[in-house]
Amino acid sequence: MKNLHDVWSRRLHKYTIEVQNYLKYIFTGHIAVVLLFVLGAAGFAYSEWIQDIPPEFPAALLLAGLFGLLLAISPPSTLLKEADSVYFLPLESQLDEFLKPALKWSFLSQLYLPLVVFIVSLPMVNAIYGLPSSYLIGFPILLLLIKWWNIQTEFAFRKQGAGEKVWVDRLVRFLLIALFVYFYVEEQLIIAVLVLFIIIFYGKWIARKATGKPFAYDHFISLEENRMLRFYQFANYFTDVPHLKGKIKARSWLNWIYRFIKPGPRNAHLYLILRTFIRSDELFYLWVRLTAIIMVGTWFIPFQIGVALFAGALAFATVIQIWQGLTHAQHFRMDNLFPLTKFSRQLAVRKLIMAMQLLQSVAAAVVLLFLGEPVTALLTFVVILAVSLITAIVLKSKKN
Repeated sequence: MKNLHDVWSRRLHKYTIEVQNYLKYIFTGHIAVVLLFVLGAAGFAYSEWIQDIPPEFPAALLLAGLFGLLLAISPPSTLLKEADSVYFLPLESQLDEFLKPALKWSFLSQLYLPLVVFIVSLPMVNAIYGLPSSYLIGFPILLLLIKWWNIQTEFAFRKQGAGEKVWVDRLVRFLLIALFVYFYVEEQLIIAVLVLFIIIFYGKWIARKATGKPFAYDHFISLEENRMLRFYQFANYFTDVPHLKGKIKARSWLNWIYRFIKPGPRNAHLYLILRTFIRSDELFYLWVRLTAIIMVGTWFIPFQIGVALFAGALAFATVIQIWQGLTHAQHFRMDNLFPLTKFSRQLAVRKLIMAMQLLQSVAAAVVLLFLGEPVTALLTFVVILAVSLITAIVLKSKKN
């Protein structure tokens, strides 16, 4: 080991390779199709909405809230490991060689969301305020600088207090950034500049409090482990992550569902698969999240074909991921004790998926009926079921 900068470089190289290995399973052709439909439907709905946007729409307030959240939540990505609290301790005087590139990486890796929101906001700002050069040129530059300030400030706050009450720091920064964005978009530049000075002063005050404080190894290692755990849990929806153990919960409040399955060897696979689905956090919450997103989308998308495309795309994603989660190789299953060779496990998986997709289609249709859109409700109901059935049939044929 020459120095800690080399340690960071090697660790970042290994990290990017590992992330790329999982991303190639996440962004497959199936997901690309889903994203294409979702982005197309969302883009079309947004363009239609922009044409009829009321002049009194609170765009500045909306952007203030969005940018406040995206910029204030700036956790440092240090790539620290558990053993570093021992091996880095004698080198703490040289720790900046590791932390400076880590903070630069944190800044670069968190830029995409604020930039996407800025680009998407341009038509809305143009429709309401016109598109002044101060917003088109000056605002993105200020966003980059404020994001870098947030990375530095959150790191300093976590260091000086070992992560205690970080929500207070984030709340303060959220309010300051939201005020700055609001007054900047409203072209009240004098007030925006005054808020910007307060932002700078707050960051310097936190940095001064962190000066001389020992590095909180346990906190930053825990923060990094939790960040990677969230990534692995997300990747596990698409492919098997060997070192990730899925969480299992009994969910006894759903035991009444099992009564709908008639006892007997013909339904043994279906019973076991249903228990697996309900008790698995990954699969159960996956279905709940995607169904909730469909319901929200059907509420806000203003045109019929957009609702159908959006619901169909997410139904496709739901079936793909549940199928993979229930049919991937397992070390042990209960049916291995009493092999049921006469009955198909894949058929049972398809039955379960279609039952869950029936519930998903009913949920979307109920939202649309509540909005007084019976034709769209019927169309969405049929689209979700049709896409789910066709996807399940194709997946079964590929498996065979």
